[in-house]
Amino acid sequence: MALKPPEEKTVLQRYLPIVDWLPKYRWAEWIRFDLLAALTVWALLVPEAMAYAGIAGVAPEVGLVTAPLALIGYAIFGSSKHLFVGPSSTVAILSASVVAPLAGSDGDLYLILTVWLAIFTGVFFVALGVARMGWIANFMASSVLSGFMVGLAIVIAVGQLDKLFGIEAEGDNVLQDLGSMLEQFGDWDWPTVAIGAAALASLFLIEEYLPRLPGALVVMLVAIAASAIFDFEGGGIHVVGEIPAELPNLSLPEWPGWDVMSDIMVGALAVIVVAFAESFAAAKSYASRFGYQVDANQEMIGLGVANLGAGLSGGFVVDGSLSKTAAGVGAGQKTQMTSVFAAVFVLLTIVALTWLFEPLPEAVLGAIVIHAVWKLIDFSGFGSLWRARRIDFGLAVAAFLGVILIDILQGIIIGIVLSLVALIYRASFPEGAELGRIEDDEGNYEFVGLDAHPDAETRPGMVVYRQPGSLIFSNAAAFSQQARELLWNRTDPPASVLVVDCEQMADMDVTGAEEIVALFEELQASNVDMWLVRLHGDARITAEKAGVIDVVGEERVFPTLRLAGDRFSARDTREDRADHDSGE
Repeated sequence: MALKPPEEKTVLQRYLPIVDWLPKYRWAEWIRFDLLAALTVWALLVPEAMAYAGIAGVAPEVGLVTAPLALIGYAIFGSSKHLFVGPSSTVAILSASVVAPLAGSDGDLYLILTVWLAIFTGVFFVALGVARMGWIANFMASSVLSGFMVGLAIVIAVGQLDKLFGIEAEGDNVLQDLGSMLEQFGDWDWPTVAIGAAALASLFLIEEYLPRLPGALVVMLVAIAASAIFDFEGGGIHVVGEIPAELPNLSLPEWPGWDVMSDIMVGALAVIVVAFAESFAAAKSYASRFGYQVDANQEMIGLGVANLGAGLSGGFVVDGSLSKTAAGVGAGQKTQMTSVFAAVFVLLTIVALTWLFEPLPEAVLGAIVIHAVWKLIDFSGFGSLWRARRIDFGLAVAAFLGVILIDILQGIIIGIVLSLVALIYRASFPEGAELGRIEDDEGNYEFVGLDAHPDAETRPGMVVYRQPGSLIFSNAAAFSQQARELLWNRTDPPASVLVVDCEQMADMDVTGAEEIVALFEELQASNVDMWLVRLHGDARITAEKAGVIDVVGEERVFPTLRLAGDRFSARDTREDRADHDSGE
């Protein structure tokens, strides 16, 4: 699909995307696809929303009321045509990790804080989007996010095992939870274990052999029927129980006081980092696939309104779901009208079908969650990082261990800090390249990096060094040091000219300019000349204003490497003649 330039949009269309896409909606052509996609997503959304509510530490019906306004809010304000926003395992466990330490055993306070977390997440998202802060997504390195997601998936899966075993696990991290469950081995409820294992096995079998079936819904309905027929609850097996058939009541919850709300606000910022990274990655993936663009800032606003809708409905935090987005696209989704239809189906479920889910064994909800996150527990990415770049492997492992051994929020903080440390390190120690010359049969030549082309020819007496990126305060010292090391290593014959290729030097600050002058004067004292090549743009402007050109001399600034090479050849020839004449 050919890449098309984005259409010019009015301010209203940019900030309210539904104004752009709804008038263009082809009702006769698209509605059947969007309705089918909505039914497909509904079949995933209902069981998963109830299961993820358990992860968040709230009742199953809270998962249902979370979804409708989140779906509609994103459909109105989001810039993606395909992204589904709603309850997810990732943000559900983040919600629990923020709220649980603050609420303790107070169930009413727990729900109040859960709702406030969604509201503040929405408020902060909208504020950041309006402030055009979408660039913050770049500050979580993909390697860190990979390690974090694997660790988070393991935490989620282990957190559901007690439902499959019919016990209560106690621990502050994954290892302690596993230890607690093993210590209680004698208390495992084996009928519950059998139901959970059968549900989990069925989910994997349906996925493998009948992938077009909504496996979660099928397994859930079969479990409900079996529970009703054989009276699982009477046999001591935990079931969902009564679910209130009430539409969302839009209101603000009770204010619990600033002593805990300050922690909720900090937690909301942590949720934003992970939720936006996960959601925007999914949105970009499908935008690229279907040939359109998404706006990072508008995505923040869309996710913010979705979270506000979820919170005001009495629900928990939401984000973009890659699995439900894939399901909708696979069913033929055309526009965000699918989200609107799915919201209507969930509302109908709340009004008329909640009774259906009351006999559902909780072990089946646990199995649905484990199956949903199983694909995320993939360690093959660590091997790829190890082979590609060891520092990225270390970042991924550190983020993974932070989540597993400490806590989720601490894991997020570790990930952000490590991402920033890696950014600072890479900015401070850029990997410059020595260049050599490759010549074709017709005598034409180009300068290329010796690391990628070790057969390239280097000129005796001349070192060509390419500065990788802007020359600023963080890497100025590293620039000089790398240049010196290249000169020190050239001993036969010693280098007489250092050529600095500035093609990638988009910018230069005052520190960078001072470093060039200092290096030039140091080399001049050692009878080594320094030339600047392809100095352009903002870097050239700074060099002129900071006096670099005055010190180095315009005659040492060249527009191309070829001209610098020709000048060196002419100079080399003159020096050879001078040596020859003096010898005579």
